[in-house]
Amino acid sequence: MPTTFDVQALASRVRIELDDSLSPADQESIKAQWVDLARDGSGEPDRVIRVGVRGEAAPHQHSEVIRTDSPERLAHRLTTEVTIEAISALRGEALMLHASAVALDDGRVIGFVGPSGRGKTTAVETLGRTHGYVTDETLAVRADGSILPYPKPLSIGSRPDVKATEPASTRGLRIAPIDGLRLAAIVLLDRRPDIEHPFVEHVPIVEALSELVPQTSHLSALDRPLRTLLEAVISTGGVRRVVYSEASSLPSVLDDVLAAHDDDVPVLTDVATLSQRDCDCFQDLVEKRPAPVTSERPGGYWRATYIDALRVDESMIVLVSGRVVVLAGVGPILWLAADGLTEEELRAVAMRALPEPPEGLDVAAVVSDAVQSLVGASILVRT
Repeated sequence: MPTTFDVQALASRVRIELDDSLSPADQESIKAQWVDLARDGSGEPDRVIRVGVRGEAAPHQHSEVIRTDSPERLAHRLTTEVTIEAISALRGEALMLHASAVALDDGRVIGFVGPSGRGKTTAVETLGRTHGYVTDETLAVRADGSILPYPKPLSIGSRPDVKATEPASTRGLRIAPIDGLRLAAIVLLDRRPDIEHPFVEHVPIVEALSELVPQTSHLSALDRPLRTLLEAVISTGGVRRVVYSEASSLPSVLDDVLAAHDDDVPVLTDVATLSQRDCDCFQDLVEKRPAPVTSERPGGYWRATYIDALRVDESMIVLVSGRVVVLAGVGPILWLAADGLTEEELRAVAMRALPEPPEGLDVAAVVSDAVQSLVGASILVRT
């Protein structure tokens, strides 16, 4: 007989239906894995996920049922499907970091960001016994800094296809409260086997972006995604990196993590999204701009399609296809001026906008190298 139950996954209510291709014991085992997210059955779900195992008794023709070869693989696949649903439902509404997180008793949340294999789950297993377990998968931060907890079942094991799935509470972790959680620190995990004593270091904000952006979900769907991410970082005192060897040493550096505030707050300046090629958005940087030209002009350079751009102090950050390109020196001037200008015209713009170059500097070579670098980074194109 099928088993049905509801779970709370971030902002979504998900109904899970385990069909009778699973034995009663396997159904109860999988249901028990979601005890930390269980909700009562009243109310309509945002999505229904139907799962089962393959076999003679399974209705293979039913395309809506997700099936695997074993209950163990099915349990792991189910956590993935629920997580995908939870993340998709928050698209455009919250900053979502690929992170694990724990909450202190006062509601402050420390998020540990990094790709798979950096020790995020091991970190929360260690810290979650004395602090509140928030998530080991997705840290969802709303615009006001509040956190949506997602204490999903833990996936234990080094190989993705054979990981065991267990509820956090049965492994001795404390489940964080639903309400009153606020982001306090964003930490990059750097696990090195030769580190005897763990330590905390600040990561310059521009440098940190190249590590944070790939560890986000649906960042481009946010309004002003770069500013949203950076304001979250700035509000918590900047990005920290914890360099360590064993997770057992992490409790000793939590106070250092919380105390390590970067007081050097960068200046953020928005760059308007360019909807037409003759935009006058940058007259302060590009004086005496030539008359607008058409995209058919041979040899002209144009900004390629991008998602967002933001000045951070003297650097320009451009978000394209899930990665960031950092422009410094003459790069921001050339990129902003690239509305169909030739390389010679771009060189003239750079010479007007920048201080007098040092004697002997080959300005033409510098600009040519910079333009080719921007083309190589896929943020400039040439007609």
